[in-house]
Amino acid sequence: MLIHGFEMQFSNKQVLIVEDQRPFLLLLKGLMHSMGASDVVTKSSAEQAVSLCKKHKFDIVICDLHLGADNKNGYELIEELRTRRLISPTSVFILISADSARPVVLGSIERRPDDFLIKPFSQVQLKSRIVRAWQKRQFLQQAFSLVEQGEINSAIDHIEALLDAPSHYKGHCEQLLVELYWRIKQPDKALDVLRDYIDGKPVLWAQIAIGKTYLLLKEYEKAISIAKRTLKRNRFNADAHDILAQAHQATTSGDKALDAIKEAIKLSPYSLPRHFKACEIGRQNDDLVLAASSSQAIWDLSKRTVHKTSLHWCGIIRSLLDVAEFADDKRQRNKYQQEALLTLQRGKFDEHLQKMDRDFDVDIFGTIVNARISAIDGKLIDAKRHLTTSQTLLDDKYTEVPTAFIPDSINVMYKLGEFDDALQLNALLTSRQDELDQNSLNMLDAQALNAQKNLASYQQFNREGIQHYQQQDYERAKASFALAQGFAPVNTGVALNLLQCLLQIAIKEDKAEMKLINECKRLFKLIDDMSLKAPYKEKYTNLRDELSKYIGF
Repeated sequence: MLIHGFEMQFSNKQVLIVEDQRPFLLLLKGLMHSMGASDVVTKSSAEQAVSLCKKHKFDIVICDLHLGADNKNGYELIEELRTRRLISPTSVFILISADSARPVVLGSIERRPDDFLIKPFSQVQLKSRIVRAWQKRQFLQQAFSLVEQGEINSAIDHIEALLDAPSHYKGHCEQLLVELYWRIKQPDKALDVLRDYIDGKPVLWAQIAIGKTYLLLKEYEKAISIAKRTLKRNRFNADAHDILAQAHQATTSGDKALDAIKEAIKLSPYSLPRHFKACEIGRQNDDLVLAASSSQAIWDLSKRTVHKTSLHWCGIIRSLLDVAEFADDKRQRNKYQQEALLTLQRGKFDEHLQKMDRDFDVDIFGTIVNARISAIDGKLIDAKRHLTTSQTLLDDKYTEVPTAFIPDSINVMYKLGEFDDALQLNALLTSRQDELDQNSLNMLDAQALNAQKNLASYQQFNREGIQHYQQQDYERAKASFALAQGFAPVNTGVALNLLQCLLQIAIKEDKAEMKLINECKRLFKLIDDMSLKAPYKEKYTNLRDELSKYIGF
């Protein structure tokens, strides 16, 4: 077959068919043989296909979307093969499905296969789609290769040269060029490429690209306008709803942003980026139930993919506890706490979690979860006990604390006022930004913002207390440390500083009044039986021995 100067011969093509239904697999194999393909390999699962593609490069991959409930599906296979570069830039990937439901179709298109076919289809349809996709990839072969090698500017130059000559692939070139300009953060140049489409023919991909470019340029009203115009022509376009959600959120129209992202998810629920955006918008607008729902979806959509990470599983529990923390009544709070604990329990038997991260310790994470639940219930001493236990267990098991345990540890530290420990873990995360998922980053940003005022007040009063203590003004030091403790209720350092002041007051007066004794007992209760760091432990032991001369234990 010869079209647009590219002749395709099937006889020299290596073909991989991935289909778990044997009758249809044999049918597809027969169709490919009848087209002239002689080298046709079949596999019944995506896992087998990935293993094979590590050793062999295929020119054509035809894959069914549904490959068994507990196995990778076609979505996950195409993402893995492209992301891990297990197929070449010129390889054609055709996704097929018997399910024509809109969410499935939209989810398939968003994965960017070269084509998507609904069963049943004819040999003529299959052949024409493969040929068309192969011709496009041949035309853009050099551009795809340069992109794969990370030579983005060279790829841009090449595509612009292709656009200077007439071809049938003008739209494909423009689309790729726009995406590359986005990648190098030059949305103004992307808009230049799209200029003819702004008031011209309403080509769908171009309208969506214009809307996304306006978002990057922070021209939110224009983004809203073009998204609404697109939805008038096609009310089922999930991308247009995404644009509306982000633009409304940027212009502080929270309710409209929530409505838009929920509609996008309803239309096309199989997109990871969409659910990450839903978590962000949900958190920013106090719709924590939406964030919890999308956190569950993120885990479900990612656990068999190249995007899998234990952080996504932790995100489900974290988001359920967020709902519990801000629940209107005790019944709702208990409901979401129980859901979190049930998810935690199931995690002990989750094969996906165990396979993706064999080092991840569900029991240690459970101790951090118990710390969060205690903090939510106002049981701060219990929360501190769980937290200190978890941090000791982490230190004993790991050389460095794994990233998955850190976000929730920081959350509890902020609640307890253990700001120094929280800041230390935050600094560790700064060097691991690429390991954090967007959901965790959003939560940490929100926590840091909420804790900012308490942190500043704690630091100010603690600093003043230290100054007064150094000046031997123990009463004023005690007052300052007490104020610091108001912003850091069970902070070990402040508790020890207060005890130190009380000891000096007792020494000065050569006695301990009942008020001082009760205050000492309260502070001892905050620290006693806790697993303390070495400097704290030594200081506490010395203070306890000294104070015992004035206070009976």
